[in-house]
Amino acid sequence: MTSLYLLGATEAYQLLKVPHLFAHYKTHQQIKKGLSFSEFIDMHYFTNQTYDRDYQQDMQLPFKSSNRTVSLLNFVSLFAPKQVTIPVLSFTNNKNYIIFDDEKHSSNALKNIFQPPRA
Repeated sequence: MTSLYLLGATEAYQLLKVPHLFAHYKTHQQIKKGLSFSEFIDMHYFTNQTYDRDYQQDMQLPFKSSNRTVSLLNFVSLFAPKQVTIPVLSFTNNKNYIIFDDEKHSSNALKNIFQPPRA
């Protein structure tokens, strides 16, 4: 069941294309002698794609394209979404709050606290 899920609902099915990767690498090795696997990977995955005669074969390599439109497993929600109406509540308050009282916190009240040192 796990493998069915991985192949159907994720991109893990791309790993099934790995044999085509090695076959395509062998083809490129015959064309260009001494081609390393890292050069082949760089050519097909990290440089700009060129539209050459083996473009269709290049697109069959793993993780080059995704032709998934429908997954094998479709999980359908059993619960239909419900509409929820939230009532808007508004509150009015006519009371005034004093944030800063100038009479109690004036600079005149502080002059008795902060005085220069006396000898």
